[in-house]
Amino acid sequence: MPIAKFAGLESRTPRGAADPELVRRTTYNEEQLPLVLESESDVDLPAWIAAHREELRADLHRHGALLFRSAQRPDFDAVVQAFSGELVEYQGGAAIRSRVGQNTYTASEYPEELDIRLHSEFCYSNDWPMLLFFQCDIEPQDRGQTPIADNRKILAAIPEHIREQFAERGLTYTRGYGYNRTWQRSYETESREEVEAVCAREGRTVEWIGDDRLRTSERRAAVAEHPVTGEQVWFNYAHGFHISRMDSGIRDALSTSPEDTDEQLWPNNVYWGDGSEIDAETITVVNDIVEQHAVQFDWREGDVLVVDNMLAAHGRRPFSGPRRILLKIAESYLATQGVQA
Repeated sequence: MPIAKFAGLESRTPRGAADPELVRRTTYNEEQLPLVLESESDVDLPAWIAAHREELRADLHRHGALLFRSAQRPDFDAVVQAFSGELVEYQGGAAIRSRVGQNTYTASEYPEELDIRLHSEFCYSNDWPMLLFFQCDIEPQDRGQTPIADNRKILAAIPEHIREQFAERGLTYTRGYGYNRTWQRSYETESREEVEAVCAREGRTVEWIGDDRLRTSERRAAVAEHPVTGEQVWFNYAHGFHISRMDSGIRDALSTSPEDTDEQLWPNNVYWGDGSEIDAETITVVNDIVEQHAVQFDWREGDVLVVDNMLAAHGRRPFSGPRRILLKIAESYLATQGVQA
């Protein structure tokens, strides 16, 4: 899809700022996603964020994502600390990424030629982060955008009969560890007991297969309520986990691997909550609607994107050449208790 440009549909100065010219706010095309906060001069961005934290939180709940674009590259740790500070470790997630610092990770190490479908982080778990922070460390020269989409609008656009099925039946996600990500790397441990403890805490069923293979399953809701705004959101990754959406190259590799012929050990799949199969046509409808709501921008080095993980989904476009996006996650929300940690 073509990349939209900053349309400047709305502009206002930050309320209460000592200098009204420090940061300019503009909406991003008709979707108003993300809200862009652009420094017109050399400004201490972390200090400005700390001074306007409550207002920025309200902006985030309205728009779903904020893009900070500064005249000078801001300190990522300081920005996150100013906005939240309550960091969470990435443990047990489905993404392929590496730890590069204290609670800092590469956004994804999925093969660069593949598209990562839009999703909300850990929506397949009962414990997910409320906030995602991305920083562009190495600016991509060829594609590599991080598309985002409003989960409220996606929910409203899903055909009623499909929306009702997802809401009433829920989903069961299954994951097999081994082909592209071992359980040791996913859970950052060599201990089976620690894996079992994490899975028990998150309501995830564990099945050890053979000497060193792990399969997990977990039943989750497909629609959720935001704990602050009270809004209903589309909050699942059925269109990414379903076996019909698996990349053909990965499918071919698994089909010919002696260790991976059992589909139960394939990287991921999703079923209705009762374990019955979801037809591929339904998944295609959902995937198309999610993509229709995607907006994207070209990264610039130093950009910081803040995403409300429930209000907005994110993904990654294919790319070639250098690209490095860093990720921090914050403010764990435990769905079973309805509390924010």
